[in-house]
Parts: sequence; C-alpha cells; structure tokens
Amino acid sequence: MPFSTLDTQGAHMRHGIKTGIASVLAYGFASLLDPVLGVWAVVTSVIVMQMNVAESVQMCWDRFTGTAMGAAMGILAMLLFPESPFGTVVALFCSVAFCAYMTRYNPRYRMAAITVAIVLIASMGQENRVGFGMMRVVDIAIGVLCSFAVSVWVWPVRAGLALRTRVNEQSARMADTYGALTEAFLGTPVTAPVTRQTLEHLLRDADENRSLFRKMLRHEQRLYDDDTSLLDRQILALEQCARHLQSMLDIVLDAREGGYALIMAPEIRAVVSASRTAMLAIGQGTAPDAATLRRLMDDAEQRLEELRASGATKRFTARELAQVFSFFHCVQHLGEDLRIALAGENAD
Repeated sequence: MPFSTLDTQGAHMRHGIKTGIASVLAYGFASLLDPVLGVWAVVTSVIVMQMNVAESVQMCWDRFTGTAMGAAMGILAMLLFPESPFGTVVALFCSVAFCAYMTRYNPRYRMAAITVAIVLIASMGQENRVGFGMMRVVDIAIGVLCSFAVSVWVWPVRAGLALRTRVNEQSARMADTYGALTEAFLGTPVTAPVTRQTLEHLLRDADENRSLFRKMLRHEQRLYDDDTSLLDRQILALEQCARHLQSMLDIVLDAREGGYALIMAPEIRAVVSASRTAMLAIGQGTAPDAATLRRLMDDAEQRLEELRASGATKRFTARELAQVFSFFHCVQHLGEDLRIALAGENAD
C-alpha cells in the first residue's frame, strides 16, 4: 500500500477478516452456479479487496471491465480459429499480444489478457466453449460484487478519513520542520537538523495526498458525503508549504556556518510561530488566525525597512544579504499562502 497512515496492526487485521468474509461469500454464491470452477470468484474477491473503499472500488471496476473485454475477445477468437492445438496457439498469441499492446492506452487490458488466456485454455475440450467463457465472467462478477459489498458495509475504511488523518499528521511534521529550519538559519543549535531526505519525505507525502484525493473523488464521492472542497484546500496548502520549506532548506544549507544572529530575529520568530499555528489549524480543517498572522507579517516587514534605512544591513556581504532576504522572502510567502489557504472571509 502506498498510503501508510492506516498501516497498523488493527487495520490489517480487519482487512484480513474482510478479505476472508468476501472469499467465503464469493465461494458460496459461485458454488450455486458452478460447484467445480467457483475458484475464479474466490481469486477475484481476494485480488480486488483493498485497504480502503476507494481503492477497492477502483480494483472492482478495473477487474470487471477488464474481464468483460477479455471474455469478449476470447469468445471472438474461439469463433475465428478452429479448436485444435495449432488454432488455440494462434488464437492465444493474437489475442494476448493485442491486449498487451493495448495496455499503453488502458491498464485494464492487462486483466483482459489474463481473461483471454483463461477462456481459451481452460475451455478446451468443453462441450460449449462460449458458454464456458461466459460462466467465467459470471464467476468473476460474483467475486467483484462480494468484495465491493464487504468493503463498503463491513468496517468501511474510507479514503477521505484516511486523507484527513494524513493531512493532520503531515501539518504537524511540517510545523516542526519549519521551526527547526528557522532556528538553524538564526544560528540556534537544533537537536535534529533538517536534511534533504526530510523534505523529500514531505514532498512525496504531499504528492501521495493528491493521488489519494483523486481516487476519493472518483470512487467514494457517490457513496459518502465528504467536504471535498475543504480537503482540496488543505492538500494545496500542504503542497505549497512543502515547496517553501524546500527553498528554505536550500538557503540554510548554503548559509554561512553558524547561521545569522539577526537583530530582527524576534519578529521573524513571531511570524514563524503564527505560521506554525496556522499549519496545525489547516491540518485540523479549521480556519487559521489570519488577522494575527497578517499583523505579524506587516510588523516584520516594517522592522526590516527600518533596519535597511538605518544601515544595519551593511554588515553583510552581498551574498549574505541575498541569503537573509531570500529566507525572509520565503517566510513571507509561506505565511501569505497559509493566511489565505482555507477561509476566504479571513483573507481580507
């Protein structure tokens, strides 16, 4: 599973129980139609059962449509080629090769290729090969329906809930990372320095949020009532924060040894503290205190202008001055993005 928020012992135990229930249901219903070959229903139920509802629904749809396409091609191949070893080999080669090529346009053709092979080979010697092929589609449909029903109605693990948990956890990690980067830039020793690997994890998690969100929109929106607009804004805010933090890390790694003991460090820390509070609020789905954040940002901007006017910045070399301004610029933009992230009425 690419999404590890639900990767706990309890979640996997429930997933195991659900998969077992789905396989038993599939075997029971398929046995009513075909006591011997109901195995395809059971195999399908195990394949399509995923950790959350969105991924299960996607797998159910992909498995069923791919099976339908493969069965249709398998039946067509039966009608076009004679039932002989040579005819079966030619039919298998043509149909499977076609499906494999078509995966460049749609990954469901991979499942179609599997179904073609099953229909062509397993039906050899059967009295009614076309009927045999159709029964395999019915078996697979039974497995799909059983897994879908269990996924939705037995301990449903919704991608939307998993996503909200991920966003909340990631916002706390980003807030801690932001604080550590700021203190490192201001010359304060930190117990756990931020590394490029830290930011790579944050960026990867932000990208995975978007992928999971798309699955939720596509496969869960009709089943559950989620505030997708709020989730979209939360995900976007974290994506922006992660990229600002990446820019800050580049500046910190390139800064002079020991960082910068800036006169306006209190103003920068105040903005960063308010921004970290806003990050946590965004992760919890609440509106940040935009008015306070804006006031602190204005105070910091005014303080910087005062220092520039007094000539206090002349003690820096051109490179050092560029680094200080660049870091402050990142702090400003991150705060501005947080300020307007969720509530339009608070962005005035």
